[in-house]
Amino acid sequence: MSEGTTSQDGPPPQPRSSQDTTPTSPPPPPVPADDPKLVGQARTPPPLHHAGPLPSSQDLFKLSPIAALKLLSTGVEALVRITGDIPPTPPLENPTVHMRGFQKEKADIARSHSEKNLALLAEQGTASQEIPFFAPQPGNPRSNAPVYQPIDGVHLRHTPPPPAPPVSPEPYIVIGANSQPLNLQHSAITRKFYSKAPPPISIEEYLMRLHRWCPMSSAVYLAASLYIFRLAVDEKAIPVTRRNCHRLILAGLRVAMKALEDLSYPHAKFAKVGGVSEIELARLEISFCFLAGFELVVREENLRKHWEMLKNGTGLAGPKGGSLSEVGRVPVLRLEHRRKANVSEVNG
Repeated sequence: MSEGTTSQDGPPPQPRSSQDTTPTSPPPPPVPADDPKLVGQARTPPPLHHAGPLPSSQDLFKLSPIAALKLLSTGVEALVRITGDIPPTPPLENPTVHMRGFQKEKADIARSHSEKNLALLAEQGTASQEIPFFAPQPGNPRSNAPVYQPIDGVHLRHTPPPPAPPVSPEPYIVIGANSQPLNLQHSAITRKFYSKAPPPISIEEYLMRLHRWCPMSSAVYLAASLYIFRLAVDEKAIPVTRRNCHRLILAGLRVAMKALEDLSYPHAKFAKVGGVSEIELARLEISFCFLAGFELVVREENLRKHWEMLKNGTGLAGPKGGSLSEVGRVPVLRLEHRRKANVSEVNG
């Protein structure tokens, strides 16, 4: 037999042991969280870890603008339904002041100045500037002649002192009962939001029109709703009716957009979308700021509380409580402003 035949008829080779084989795939990656030693050493959790994300229905920052718009529409609609139709201003008990006597009234106004007559004070100020400093005295007829003073035999001409600088008049401040009554100021501001007839568009459709052409964020809608609820429910500064709700919403959104957002839509575009002129939008914006007392900054806590109130349908009774029928009694407007400091307290 040949060697080739012997090698072919011999026994088969033995398989290698498991220690000599190489793995075909790498081991799985380590998981540090499964290591019991590391878990025992971690006494405090990392600052970015929390119990778990809140559901979208409870997270204020995940609220969609359409959902906030719906809440604003529902809240204002509830205020309109509760308030009813109220005229813009109560009937005046005193006759209207005619503008013919305005000049006479200005002359009779008492000012916070020693001189009561402004014309006389102006004449005295003009006369004091025209009179020279070295005017002749009635008892000294030669006072207008030049005065010479001898010094060591030399006659020197006496130099008169420089004239005193003119005294600037003090500002005039109307105080006391001479100022315009607060109820007239309040009525003039609130009347700017009323229309002669209710607009032929619902609140939700009006808001959807604004959101279509000028979309805003959820915070702007919630802040505008918070402003309106403060004025109507908490402070009772203005009743929300069918004839003024659209202008209140438009002004509230414009003010909230400027207070919370870095950028705002152009004035002309927002006025055109809102259905008012540019001058009227400016008046509404200024009047809304005066009604709100220029307290336009809202925090996250305020928005969250108002958001929960709108979702639960509570809070229409105001901070002191009460039923919905009591809230509807808004004709008696609050004429004093609780934010303004009293004059006696400031002087004291």
